[in-house]
Amino acid sequence: MKKGKMLAILLALVTLFAFASCSKDDSGSSSASSTAATTSAAASTTTASEATSSENEVREYDMFIRSQYHDWIKELKWYDVAEERTGINVNYIDGPLEIADTYTEVDQRLASRTLPDATMLRLSQAKVYGSQGAFVDLAPYIAKYAPNIQAYIDANPEYKAFITDDQGRIFAFVRESCLLIDFLGYRADQFREAGIDVATVKTVDDFTNAMRTLKAYFGKNNPNYYPLSGRESALRFAYLFGAASYVDENSSGGIYYGHEKDNCFNIKADGAYEWIETMKTWYDEGLIDPSWVDGTNTEGDWEAKTLQGNAAMFLDYYNRAEWFMSNGGPELDPDYDMQVLDMLVDEEGNIIKAPTSVLYSTDNAIAVNASCDEETIKTICEFMDYFYSEEGRILANWGVEGESFKTNDDGSREFIVDYTTEETKPAGEKRWSFLSDRLTVCKPVDQEAFYAWNTPLIAEASSRIVQDENMLERPVIVYTTEEEQQLSNLIAAVYNSEVAGLTSFIVGNTELNEANWQSFINQMDNLGLAKIEEIQLTAYRRTLGL
Repeated sequence: MKKGKMLAILLALVTLFAFASCSKDDSGSSSASSTAATTSAAASTTTASEATSSENEVREYDMFIRSQYHDWIKELKWYDVAEERTGINVNYIDGPLEIADTYTEVDQRLASRTLPDATMLRLSQAKVYGSQGAFVDLAPYIAKYAPNIQAYIDANPEYKAFITDDQGRIFAFVRESCLLIDFLGYRADQFREAGIDVATVKTVDDFTNAMRTLKAYFGKNNPNYYPLSGRESALRFAYLFGAASYVDENSSGGIYYGHEKDNCFNIKADGAYEWIETMKTWYDEGLIDPSWVDGTNTEGDWEAKTLQGNAAMFLDYYNRAEWFMSNGGPELDPDYDMQVLDMLVDEEGNIIKAPTSVLYSTDNAIAVNASCDEETIKTICEFMDYFYSEEGRILANWGVEGESFKTNDDGSREFIVDYTTEETKPAGEKRWSFLSDRLTVCKPVDQEAFYAWNTPLIAEASSRIVQDENMLERPVIVYTTEEEQQLSNLIAAVYNSEVAGLTSFIVGNTELNEANWQSFINQMDNLGLAKIEEIQLTAYRRTLGL
């Protein structure tokens, strides 16, 4: 939902909100600082039995959630173990299938006062409605009932800044996200047949020349063959030229808000002109699918072309190479062999870092209804807290030792259940699954476990690609509600105009020369790009306390 629309709904709802404040123990708030001072030691010793206090009865609470997420949770073996260990059951109330509709229903349920004890929502919704009394300020209750979460907050000031408002209130639990990075996939069998040694594909020029060789070999008698294809925006290659959007303490370049990883670019970067010039070369020589560049290539089109052998290379989600291997590639061609390239390097041999997703996102937060009594708040906090304990982290990221993983002599962990066997079980059947890029519970993510939980193809590629030196990590920025509304409105106009202008250069509708390029930048600044960059920089400096 657009921030402006959400605020409009809020204004309409304010007179309806008469939420009874939860009964608060005065010592809960006053003891926050002293509790925080001792959480590191407490967190390391908190166990599942302690999390359930001394109660023997099963405790429970109700929670509204996107229906698909509930379906996933019902299948998880480790989740059942967590409920057993904590003695806490969550009764999920299914929302719509689509995530945007789920957030909209939160607004509607607030208006009708039918929200259950807890709800999945956007962090921005939690902060706006929480400040009006709809949701519990969790800060004192975390200090009182959730020592592991408190220790995590204390150890991660970036996280603390992200989840708290300007008055130090916390209106939602927010999960840590996987640091996702896109992989360059390629048809290894086509490379071999065309005589390309993949070890020689190191730079962008090597990448381009490999496409030329593929085009000459497979496109000679096939006008529908384009080596490079994909889905969504074809402008995702900006980072190869140092033209990814960014924000640091000194400046801001391009649209970073909402584009930290996907389709992020900075048209003012030194390499931006070369980026578009290179893509124009790809387009003119038939190396890139023209329907992808002009935006008419759907995800299904791309998948079909790649499966049928009319495309050989892509830049996409980390496990896409396996998708093609598991969804018909080898059946259509027994030689079909999709693999993952190493990271490309610049002319000096330095790795070209690829942008990652941000560690924390505003989606999939969990807030607590202000009408809850303290015992319910305590139950919710203790259940969430379990997944920040060492025992809970291992369970949610690896499962149960001896059943889903083993610990090696050197202390490392290794899955002993097969990814494909587990993930291909029929819908509704219990399985081991550790796909941490989806919401189950709010918890820290074990990046090693996340990438190791894959087929051998992706696990091997991840061991090569997902390294600190390869990743252009993206800073977490905390925006005010006003800033988010401004950015949302500005980006709605500027981003699409940027895409249209860049595409026009690539396909030749606008001549690519220095004068036209500078004119394009000026137009985007006047449209609002400069203002976007200014807001991003201001918010980042404030987030860092500069």
